[in-house]
Amino acid sequence: MPISHLRYSNSNFNVGTEIVVLFDHLLACKTNEHLVYLKIDWEEPTQHLSSTINPFLHACKKLKCFELFMYNTTSGVDVLLESWLENRPETLEKVIIDILYLHNGNDIPDWNNINDYVSLLKLTGLNIKIKYKGKI
Repeated sequence: MPISHLRYSNSNFNVGTEIVVLFDHLLACKTNEHLVYLKIDWEEPTQHLSSTINPFLHACKKLKCFELFMYNTTSGVDVLLESWLENRPETLEKVIIDILYLHNGNDIPDWNNINDYVSLLKLTGLNIKIKYKGKI
């Protein structure tokens, strides 16, 4: 039976597992061919969010909903959203990005860009929501 819904968390037992390794494995198993819903709990900040996530999302030809949980950072979110203005995954309809305990003062400038991109993506028809819990 094909997998259509997948939730991945690298907390606790998977700490240190690179997300690229997961995506490569899912592609090798052809999970991307049937995936409709993907939720990733990503606790390891990266500047390369877009170049890590986008190739896999584009390979998912039926993906409708993508949820991303990030801990303590907005690093790379603005670049990811900007890339979707030019080349959004074709079938993607709904995106939720949930950021918990945002309190790093260096991340505050990203919020202006993120909010701008969210507004522009909504105009293209994407149902997108950025949620955060914590201090700014």
